[in-house]
Amino acid sequence: MYLPTADWLNGTALSRYALTTASLAVCGPAPVLCRETALIAWGLGFARVPSHVHYRTTRRSAVGSAAPVALYGDRAAVLAAHSATTPGTSSGARRLPSGFPDARHFELTSSSVPLRIPNLGLSLLLEPFDVAFPDTLHRLPFADAVVLSDAVLAGRGLHSVTRSRDALLALASGLPSGAARRRMVAVVSFADEGAESVGESYSRALMRELGFELPRLQVWLDRDGRRIARVDFYWPRLRLVGEFDGVMKYTRSKEFSGQAPAEVLVAEKRREDEIRALGERVVRWGWDDLMHPQRFGRNPPPGGGPQGGLILPRVLDFAPRYGPGQCPKPGAIPARRLPKLLGGCPGGVVH
Repeated sequence: MYLPTADWLNGTALSRYALTTASLAVCGPAPVLCRETALIAWGLGFARVPSHVHYRTTRRSAVGSAAPVALYGDRAAVLAAHSATTPGTSSGARRLPSGFPDARHFELTSSSVPLRIPNLGLSLLLEPFDVAFPDTLHRLPFADAVVLSDAVLAGRGLHSVTRSRDALLALASGLPSGAARRRMVAVVSFADEGAESVGESYSRALMRELGFELPRLQVWLDRDGRRIARVDFYWPRLRLVGEFDGVMKYTRSKEFSGQAPAEVLVAEKRREDEIRALGERVVRWGWDDLMHPQRFGRNPPPGGGPQGGLILPRVLDFAPRYGPGQCPKPGAIPARRLPKLLGGCPGGVVH
């Protein structure tokens, strides 16, 4: 499969993943997509683009992962052209985006449903949702799994796939091992359809893992009988508001609200001023904070020194870790997860 170099280099990681997945249907019959790849095809959003393209094989000898094929002919020429698109950046300071390796999983007989891609004139096969979802969920880190479960409870995916909590728990009961069932039940039981974005879902799950008192979601604040704002997170006992700032709120503001980014910033400032006028405290965070859990959950320095732009750790000033009735049982966060929590988010793993 060939495409203009600029289309690959200037695309997002997700668009490159989609192109890699679509390329499976170019030469010969398309395999059945499974796990994370199937769920993306079903329209679910992930906090991070998966590391591999997952599909089924009927040959045991083919199971495993293969390194991505060489994507670039003259790497030096491509790198120079890529660097030229970003003024002030030398070719030595840039890296070319790599491809995505295959991850082939054995299944002697796989049920599938077709997915048509009209703009490419291709058809892909993917596992039915009720097969792919439980097979994937129990393999993911807790926060990533919560993101998917929240979306399914709320019907937030691109194709509005919706399941009730009871339906998801029923899917968990069909998993082959007790450990897998327990992991999925824990995630589904914690999930909350009130989270309205991937970032909000990931934030709440990370709060749980790091021991924050859990907030209420999507709460309206009133003043003199007038609604002031609906906030992402609210700790009523602490008079504390939490807001997740997704980058698209500003970079795609014209598309979402019809406002220019500067207008959105001004409106957000006025809204926050009104919230503070109620006597509430406000903390904000974004994706960079979520991707660094060791900073996200760090206590502020003694004496209230500079935070380096990281706002959410200040929640620890007000919110005691493990509020009443919210302390997980000993061992709820496995010891093997702690180094990852303290040292950064784990990348994609092929199981």
